[in-house]
Amino acid sequence: MKKLLKEKKNFLLLTYPVALLLTILARCVPGFAEYVWARGVYRAFRFVIASITGLLPFSLAEIIVILILPTFIFLLVRAVIRTVRAHKEKKALLTLMRTLRNFLMAVGFIWLVFMIGAGVNYSRDSIGTALRLEVGENNVGDLKEVCIQLANKAAAARTELEDKRIGTWFEEPGYGIEYKKVPLEEYENTIRTVPFESMYTNSERAEAAREAMKKLSGEVDVLRGAFPCPKSVGFSRVMSRFDITGVFFPWTIEANVNVDPPDYIKGFTACHELSHVAGFMREDEANFIAYLACRQSDDEELTYSGYVYTFTIAFNKLCSFSKEAGAEVAALITPGMRADMVEDNEYWDQFRDTVLYETGNNMNNTYLKINGQKDGTKSYGRMLDLVMALFRRDGEV
Repeated sequence: MKKLLKEKKNFLLLTYPVALLLTILARCVPGFAEYVWARGVYRAFRFVIASITGLLPFSLAEIIVILILPTFIFLLVRAVIRTVRAHKEKKALLTLMRTLRNFLMAVGFIWLVFMIGAGVNYSRDSIGTALRLEVGENNVGDLKEVCIQLANKAAAARTELEDKRIGTWFEEPGYGIEYKKVPLEEYENTIRTVPFESMYTNSERAEAAREAMKKLSGEVDVLRGAFPCPKSVGFSRVMSRFDITGVFFPWTIEANVNVDPPDYIKGFTACHELSHVAGFMREDEANFIAYLACRQSDDEELTYSGYVYTFTIAFNKLCSFSKEAGAEVAALITPGMRADMVEDNEYWDQFRDTVLYETGNNMNNTYLKINGQKDGTKSYGRMLDLVMALFRRDGEV
C-alpha cells in the first residue's frame, strides 16, 4: 500500500479539489465567472482547443462518444484479468486499488475539463445584462405584437427563399424541356406550399452559421473569440431518437448538429450550439443569441430559420394565453410556413412516446437542473423573455 501512495501519478487526483474550487469560485465570488473566466481563461482555452479540433472535417466528439462504451468494457476486462493474475502473486488488493485509483483519476480529469469548458460559464452574467435588456412581466398585447412582427418577418424571409428557388429553376439545365412538362405557374405554386428544402449542403450551412456568429460577435463584445465550424453528426438519426437536436461538447469545443430533422431548423440549431461555444451555456440565452445571429445574417436561410423558430415559441405562448389573439395571428402564417411547421411536428411525432425519446429528454432535463437551470428543458422556451425585453427596449424584434 505504501508503494501505491508513493506513485507519482497520484497527483492527478488533485483534479477533484481544483474542480471543486472552480465550482465554489464561480458560484460564490461575484465577477469571477464573467470577467476572470469567460472573458479570460475560457476564451484562451476555447481558442487553443478549437484551433486544433476545428481542423478536423468530422466530429471528434462523436468519435469519443462512440468509443466510450467499448473502451470501458475493454478496461474492465483488462482489470479483471490483471486482478486474477495478481491473485496468484498475492498482489490482488494492490491491483484493485490501482484500478480504482486510475478510474478516479479519469473521472476527475473529465470533471475538471468540463468545468473549464462549460461548468464555470453557467455562472456568468446573462447576455441580457451585456445588452442592457430588462426582463419583466409580459402582457398579451405586447406578446401579440411580437408574434405579428415575427410572423411578417418570417413570411417575408420565406418568400425571398421561394423566389430564389423559382429563379434558380430557370437556370437549371433542360429548363425549356421541363417547362413543357411543368408550367411555371404550377411550379411556383408548389414551391410556395411545400416544406422548405435547403439549397445548401450541411457544410455550407455550417459555414453560414459560423459567419453569422462572427458578424454578431463584432457587435456584441462578450461573444468575441474563436468560432469553429459546426460539425454534422453522422448518427443524427440516433440523436433524434433521444430528442437531441444539437450538442456542445466542452472537452473538444465542438458544436455538433443533428442534420436529420427538417432543413429549416438546422441553421438556427447551428447558431445555438455556437452560442455555447461563445461561453453562454444557459439554453434560453443560447436560443436568444442564435436568434440575434440569424436575424442579422446575410444568409436568407438563416434569417428565415431564426424568425420562424422564434415565432413558433412566441405563437405557442400566445395561444396558451388567448385563443382569440392566437387565431388572429394564425391568419398571418403563410402556406410555406405552415408546411414547415407541420413537417417538423410529423418528424418528431415518430419518436415521441418512445423509451429512448423519454430517456433522452429526462437526461437533458436532469443535466440542466444540476447546472443551475431550475426549469430544465423548459428553459429553452425562456428565450421569449429576452425577446420581449428586446421588443420593449427597441419597439421591434
